[in-house]
Amino acid sequence: MFLAKQITFISSLYFLATTSAFAVDDWQPLPIGAIQSIAFGSCAMQFKPQPIWNTIAKQNPDLFLFLGDNIYGDFDGKKPFTPTKETLQRDWSMLADEPNFKKFREQVPVMATWDNHDYGKHNGGAEFELKEMTKTALLDFFGEPKDSQRRKTPGIYDAKIFGPPGKRVQVILLDTRYFKGPFIKDPRTMEEKKAAGLTGSMGNYVPNSDPDVTLLGKAQWLWLEEQLMKPAEVRLIASSTQVIPDEKTMDEWGNYPLERQRLFSLIKKTKANGVIILSGNVHFAEISKLGYFSYPLLEFTSSGLTHTNEHYAKAKNTYRIAGPYDQLNFGMIEIDWEVKPSPRIRLCAVGDDGLTVFEHSMAIDSLQY
Repeated sequence: MFLAKQITFISSLYFLATTSAFAVDDWQPLPIGAIQSIAFGSCAMQFKPQPIWNTIAKQNPDLFLFLGDNIYGDFDGKKPFTPTKETLQRDWSMLADEPNFKKFREQVPVMATWDNHDYGKHNGGAEFELKEMTKTALLDFFGEPKDSQRRKTPGIYDAKIFGPPGKRVQVILLDTRYFKGPFIKDPRTMEEKKAAGLTGSMGNYVPNSDPDVTLLGKAQWLWLEEQLMKPAEVRLIASSTQVIPDEKTMDEWGNYPLERQRLFSLIKKTKANGVIILSGNVHFAEISKLGYFSYPLLEFTSSGLTHTNEHYAKAKNTYRIAGPYDQLNFGMIEIDWEVKPSPRIRLCAVGDDGLTVFEHSMAIDSLQY
């Protein structure tokens, strides 16, 4: 019995030693010059094959944005569970060792934020007691330097500006989990929801209009205002959950209407030009447009990389101008800086076969106050 315990203990040490460290050198450095193309996606089950990485790599993006559920650290494909340090190391290692992803990250720089499943709790928020553990696991995996400010600040929000004046692209990664206040459950019965056309996770919640309840948290809101005041020609605000679509009453900004309006008001207050919102989470792709904004405020949603949901794609979205697409997909943002009189942006939803399934383009000049 003693020998068996020794062997188990030694095996555990070996597991930790071989899975807990992900070197910064494993990742491609972030781009330095002007960016012409950015790919993004979300929702990748680490225990499923991921050939879509080969298709994304063929697009030759300058940068890839992981928008959350980068692993399912609280779900094993059959049942949910509460993660531990050991299970997180195991699950991140599964992604690291996935042959297609391993090859991809040797070619393309990556930035990442999280959603509920890599955060560690289904639809979790500020109440999750293990969030510092899951934060460390995620930042370790993506090679965040040990002395970075991101490690010292609550949450994992981050921002970078790429390119010279006249061609600046700002990437803002929001954290919609660490500070998120409580949901309010929808009191309707399953029969009532079904009659309203709501299935699965649709109709889970009703809007929480408590002014004391936050989604981003005070510090992140102050930080975001500072970011939006920095000069840039294009700004990609990445949220793990959808911002503009608010009719599914799933896990989305619509459950926090005051916070949703605060975001729109902040963009107006700072006169931030060139804003496009990116999101994931919902297991299908679409483009939405807020019609009453000072300029066409667009949201490009792409999900998922290993699985999708045709029922969610059928949900009502009066803001939709392209899509939905309910098969495996990723998003592409392409910028042609040489077009006159104004550079143009092209938003493309791309299937796992590499074919564009829908697109929308506009002049950068049209995204200005």
